[in-house]
Amino acid sequence: MSEAWRALGQQLAQFRKAAGYTQHSLAPKALSARSTIANTEVGRQRPDCAFWGRCDALLDTGGVLTAAYDRVLVLQQQYRRDSSTAALHTMIARAEAACPPPTNQNQPPYRAPVQHEASARNSADNPDIVTAMAAQERIHQAHLSRRALLQAVPGSLMAALPETSPTHKTKTVRVDPAIVDHFTRMRCVLVESDNRIGAATILPTVRGQLGLIAEYRRATQGPLHDALLATEARWAEFTGWLSDDLGERAAGDWWIAQALTMAQEAGDTEFTGYVFARMAQRAAEALDQDRVHGLARAAARSGSKRAQVQAFATVHTAHAHAIDGNTSRFQAAINDAHHLIADIAPDQGLGAFCTTSYVRAHEGDCWLRLGRPHAAIECFHQALGTWPESYQRDRGLYLARTAAAHLAADEPEQAANTALAALELARLTRSTRVHHHVTTISSQLTAHTTAPAVAQLHAALTAAATPA
Repeated sequence: MSEAWRALGQQLAQFRKAAGYTQHSLAPKALSARSTIANTEVGRQRPDCAFWGRCDALLDTGGVLTAAYDRVLVLQQQYRRDSSTAALHTMIARAEAACPPPTNQNQPPYRAPVQHEASARNSADNPDIVTAMAAQERIHQAHLSRRALLQAVPGSLMAALPETSPTHKTKTVRVDPAIVDHFTRMRCVLVESDNRIGAATILPTVRGQLGLIAEYRRATQGPLHDALLATEARWAEFTGWLSDDLGERAAGDWWIAQALTMAQEAGDTEFTGYVFARMAQRAAEALDQDRVHGLARAAARSGSKRAQVQAFATVHTAHAHAIDGNTSRFQAAINDAHHLIADIAPDQGLGAFCTTSYVRAHEGDCWLRLGRPHAAIECFHQALGTWPESYQRDRGLYLARTAAAHLAADEPEQAANTALAALELARLTRSTRVHHHVTTISSQLTAHTTAPAVAQLHAALTAAATPA
C-alpha cells in the first residue's frame, strides 16, 4: 500500500512539473499547504478525492489522477478485506481448537451448552454469530459471541468484513430516482449561496457533491443513468463557473469541457446549447473573436427551445460583433436578445438569469468595447437599477465595469467611487474576479492620486491586501 501511494504521489509530481508549477505555486490553487503537496508526492500524506480532482483540473490531466486515486482505494479496500479475512480465519481456528468439529459423520453437530439465566440475558445482548470457513472440503462452524468477535478483530478490519463491504463491486444497485431532484434542489441552494458568499466558500462542497453524483451515476443504467449524467453536467458547469470566479481559468476550461461532454452523452439538447453559450461567454472575455462566433453559432444550432438560452447565445453573438468593431451587427444582435425575452415571465429554469437587466448590462459591455463609454454608462445604470437583489456578486462585477466606463469617459472621481462600491461587494462575496477588475481600475488611476476618492480606493485596496 505504501508503494501504491508513493506511485500516485510521483504521478502528481510529474504532472506538476510538466505544467510548470512548483510545490509553492500549486499549493494555494489546490487549496492546500506546500507541505501537503510535498508529503503527498513522497506518499507520506494521503489527501481525499476532492484534492485529486482539483489537481486534475489545475494540471489539465483529463482526470488521470482521480482515476489513479480510485484504483489505490480499491487496492486498499482489497488489502483490508484480505487482512480481515486472515484475522477471522485465525480466530475461528483457535475457537475450533477449543471446540473441535465432529469427526464422526453419525455424531450430532456441536451445540452450545445450556446457559444459566444470567448468561442467557448476556447472550441476548451479545447473540452468537455462526461463522463458517472451508477447510479440507468441509464446512466447519463455530459459535462465537459478537463481543468476542469485536475484541478479536481490530475495528479498522471490521469495517472491511464481507457483511459490511462486499468482496465484489456490483454493476447496478437500487438508487432512488428522487435523488435527481435532490441534487437539483441542492444545486439551486448553492447557486444562491455563491451569489451571496462567494465561490471560495462553497467550491469544496460542490466538488464533494460532484463525486457523490458520479458514484450514483456509475451504479445505475438506463434512463436514471442519463438523468444523473445530465445532473452531473450541470454541476460540472457550475464548478467551472466557480473556478472562473476564483481566477482559475485552466480549471474552468476543464470543467466546462466536462460539462459539454456529459450533456451531449446524456442527450440533453437544452443544456448542450447552454454550455456552448457559456463557452462563447468565456471566449468573449478572452477576446477570442473567432471562437466567440463559432461557439455562439454552435449554441444556436443546438436546437434549444428556451428563449432565455437563445437570448444568452445571442448576447454573445453581439459580443463577437463588438469585438469585430461592427456596430450595426452588434445592435441587431442585442435587439434580437431583448426581443427574445421581452414577454418571458420570470422562472427558475435554465438561463433564468438572462433577463432584460442582464442583456442591458452586456449591451453596456459591448458599447465599452466599441469605445462608446457614455453609452456604456447609461446601459450599466439602467441594468443595475433593476438588478436582482440576490445577485450580489454579479452586481459587484457590473459596478466594476461601470467604473471602467467612467474611467474611459475621463471621469476619475466617479470611477473611483464606483470601484469602491464594487470592492465592498468583492469583499462580501470573496470574488477574485471582481477584486481583479477593481485592482486594474485602481492601477489606471495613478495619475489622479490627489483626488480624494482615488486616494480612498488605493487605501482600501492596500488594507484588503494586508493580512489581519
